Amino acid sequence: MSMLNDDNFNDSPKMKLKFATTCVVSSLAVLIVLMVVFVSNSKSNKPKRNTDNSNGPVSFSVSGDEAETDEEYLTADDLNFWHAYDPDKVQGNVLPQSGYDRDNSSRRDDRKERPEEERPPVDDAVSYNNSSTLSRDSVPAGMYDINEITDGEAEFAYILNDIPENTYFEDYFETDEKGRKVYALNGRKSSYTGVDVSKYDKTIDWARAAADGIDFAMIRLGSRGYQSGTITIDENYAANMKGCSENGIKIGLYFYSQAVTPAEAIEEATTCVNSIGGYRVTYPIVFDSESVTNDTSRTDNIDMASMSAIAKTFCDTIKAYGYTPMIAATKKQFAKRFDLSLIAEYDWWILDTDEKTTFPYRFKMWQYSHTGKVAGFTEPVDLDISFVDYSVR
Repeated sequence: MSMLNDDNFNDSPKMKLKFATTCVVSSLAVLIVLMVVFVSNSKSNKPKRNTDNSNGPVSFSVSGDEAETDEEYLTADDLNFWHAYDPDKVQGNVLPQSGYDRDNSSRRDDRKERPEEERPPVDDAVSYNNSSTLSRDSVPAGMYDINEITDGEAEFAYILNDIPENTYFEDYFETDEKGRKVYALNGRKSSYTGVDVSKYDKTIDWARAAADGIDFAMIRLGSRGYQSGTITIDENYAANMKGCSENGIKIGLYFYSQAVTPAEAIEEATTCVNSIGGYRVTYPIVFDSESVTNDTSRTDNIDMASMSAIAKTFCDTIKAYGYTPMIAATKKQFAKRFDLSLIAEYDWWILDTDEKTTFPYRFKMWQYSHTGKVAGFTEPVDLDISFVDYSVR
């Protein structure tokens, strides 16, 4: 029989104090051990960001030997898998032009490699003209030819690395039996055939054009006089809208701009929207500011930043009305008339009749011929290829 029973324990103050002290000390000891283990694991296993991006994307490592105390740790944004991929980098780089490094899939920036005092001004988009020692087969590194072959002598501009690049594979372009460009991925057509038209194309039989494989038409809605500044609607605009609509040809519009202020750009864009009427326009409404040849125009002396602001204002207005905006220009016009960083957010329509375009930047539509043959037209017509079906975009 034990000499210490429950009644004796409950009645002894010394025994109660001894028991309570033992419990407190044991609990503190366990807590200290747990804290040491937690701190040790936190320092050794926390994923750390490798901030050296020179050789590729951000990477992470786990190490207990890291001596650095100012390491940049992962945040919640770093772990957000919805943003794990940059859509502009998913496709491989293609159509390598001069200044393009096929081996590491990135364009070389010749401007950055040159000493500061030798670099041309940033706003001087075109550096120099071709000379007898240069040809289109010897384009300087980091540059591209902004002239079409029919323009004669080559002219070069720097390739700007901060502008989204051309990602079309040259080998995927084909010419069909009607002499029209087709873009085919793995043998399957992934492009759309179109024409751009104005009053100069005269009366068009759109039923025959539709039967001849025309998917879309870019219709000139109107223009602003390059000297008078007066806005006029194209004489065949209504007939072309009606003909395309009745024959299932998807419609886009373009406006020949001679705006010299953002306010005039808003006026032009509003004119386009107000002139649509009840027709369904699913392809872009385009700001087209092609240069005037053999004459002076009201836009001759507008600087690149101002022209870009005008184009952007036009596009912003079109977008505000719920339509898709676009900017059309030749290679030379994109290089010499625009600050590309100010208009890069909008789709581009490149006007270039060379068999293979040297344009290094991303474009969604390409006018590649002025001499196309399409049923329903009495004269040669401008042919276009679109890489997007805007009607389902």
